[in-house]
Amino acid sequence: MQPSKEREASDGDPMDDLDDLLDDDLAGGEDASAGETGGAETAEPSAGSAADAGRVGVSGRWFSAKAFALALVAVGVGVFVGGLIPLIGGTIGTAGGVFLAAFLLGLVLSTRRYVETGIAGAAAGAASAVTSVLGVGFLPIGIDYLSQWGLPLVAVGGGAGLALALIGHYFGRDLRAGLTEDIE
Repeated sequence: MQPSKEREASDGDPMDDLDDLLDDDLAGGEDASAGETGGAETAEPSAGSAADAGRVGVSGRWFSAKAFALALVAVGVGVFVGGLIPLIGGTIGTAGGVFLAAFLLGLVLSTRRYVETGIAGAAAGAASAVTSVLGVGFLPIGIDYLSQWGLPLVAVGGGAGLALALIGHYFGRDLRAGLTEDIE
């Protein structure tokens, strides 16, 4: 008696099944129907193999250090350029810089990089909130204010940066999909 395909699929890594359910793009270009055709790739990877190492790392599927470095540089440049805009610099310029940088990353990158862009946006928002308090007034007053309200300030700044980065990346990906797909 031949084992069923369900049992055969469940014997492997459950995280691979989760990848297939969440997004076909996470599978690295592999088609989910390729396993159902009975091809030669029936060998299941063992725990700790190269397939597990491909999720997080230098160029992983879930988190890529290269994409994070690119997102961090792009968001940093966006914050710097947004802060230089006369009359609207400061907080609004910084927020616009985070949004625009994340938008451009979503437009340019061919893969989804929400995690990397979100973390870079949150870091930029938190750093911007802290530096804006330290840049106003006399330094000892700013340090005293940070000692009292520093954690909520970092949380609000980081949350705003995270939200702006995720929304910007989403709209960039949406525009990319609209530009690259055929109209029905």
